[in-house]
Amino acid sequence: MKKFYNRQNELVLLNKHFTLSKNSLFVEVIMGRRRIGKTELIKKYIDKKQALYFYATKKSSQIILNDFTNVLKEYFSFIPSEINNWEDFLNLIFELSKNQRLIVIFDEFQNFNSIDKSIFSILQKEIDEHKNSSKMHLIFIGSVQTLMEKIFMKKEPLYGRIDNFIYLKPFNFSEVALICKDHKVKNLENILNLFSIFGGVAKYYDFLEKFNLFNKQLETILKELFISRNTPLYKEGESLLIEEFGQDYERYFDILFCLSIGKTKTSEIASLMRLPVTTVSKYISILIKEYKLVEKRNLRHKKNSKDNRYYVKDIFLRFWFHYVYKNYTKIEIGSYQPILADFKKTFPYHKGFIFEELARELLYKKILEEKILPCQPQMISNYWDKKYEFDIYGKCDKSFLIGEIKLNSKAINKKLINKIEEFVGFRGKKAIKVIIAFDKITNIKIKELLKQKDFYVFSFNNLIRRYC
Repeated sequence: MKKFYNRQNELVLLNKHFTLSKNSLFVEVIMGRRRIGKTELIKKYIDKKQALYFYATKKSSQIILNDFTNVLKEYFSFIPSEINNWEDFLNLIFELSKNQRLIVIFDEFQNFNSIDKSIFSILQKEIDEHKNSSKMHLIFIGSVQTLMEKIFMKKEPLYGRIDNFIYLKPFNFSEVALICKDHKVKNLENILNLFSIFGGVAKYYDFLEKFNLFNKQLETILKELFISRNTPLYKEGESLLIEEFGQDYERYFDILFCLSIGKTKTSEIASLMRLPVTTVSKYISILIKEYKLVEKRNLRHKKNSKDNRYYVKDIFLRFWFHYVYKNYTKIEIGSYQPILADFKKTFPYHKGFIFEELARELLYKKILEEKILPCQPQMISNYWDKKYEFDIYGKCDKSFLIGEIKLNSKAINKKLINKIEEFVGFRGKKAIKVIIAFDKITNIKIKELLKQKDFYVFSFNNLIRRYC
């Protein structure tokens, strides 16, 4: 994409910190998954500013030092022909920043964990020594979250030396809608289709543009980008996660695959993988706490409930594990038709789940910002017990929120309404009843019944209008 989208808040913050670096050293860390747009953000920030940009590729320490020295020489003619060690290199940069404003960026900085760990202690020494005399905005960028957190947030040499952390998140739906509309995709359902595959990761929409796929059929997108050995996103999940997971990656991959196909309970995953539930629970706990790739939800929002369900948070990874990872063998032998047939059959369910998540998020945002309901829950999630299961649930002071979300408005029928009414009667407490459909409900009798039963009814257009 030639146009730079969003990230205005981050740009404002970076420029504010650049101003602060006029008087003393300001050290910043930018983290986010690969392809999220960290480097594009930095390129925008340093436009028309003097900046030293160093990219830490996985080469030997001496080769990278030589590469970085050559970058320095492009800016400063008096740099020694050879710099023999990291201490001299870093000391030189800090000395230069005493007399002039400098932005210094180390991209993919976590790679130094395997290249040369001594740089962390050297940087600690230089930061401590020059923090009051340097006029530098020093930025470390990284995409392997566990390593970046180990370097900067645990008791390693650089712990406590950072002035600010920026966590770069995926674009939300309205931001993706803007990208799509700029590429002549204006139909909300088509935008939802793309969002259900790529989520809010900027780089994947670059691929759609590069391969002229924005307005093509979904099956064509699948074939062109995913299900061939020579397609750009065939091994994307591995590229994103193998370094994070290390030697145990296959087990983590299998758990993420199980979650992506709707096996959301530890017992279901354990059965499919033929592992003890305790083993699966251990790995899921790490996926939640350390890698932040999985979300846990509790039965009826009870903190100590053992009836938990688990979901992959990253939309793209959910799609990739469902349609690519499980089909490696078919892809390797060029058997594409079974994959396409499965995609045609199951994608509506995959998209329905993404829509459900999106609708809940938008509803909550509308409640907070526009007070569209006489109830302000602390959160909105789904609900289940032994008898009932609903897409919308939230606790309020003297009432509760309950309802359903349907991608197909024809699925909103008398049986569904009666199920909600029955649950409300069982709870014996005032309820705010909500129905969300992608399109307007056209069935006159159902519309009248919902009105008679005091339901709040929203279409996706109602929820997204202000944000798109």
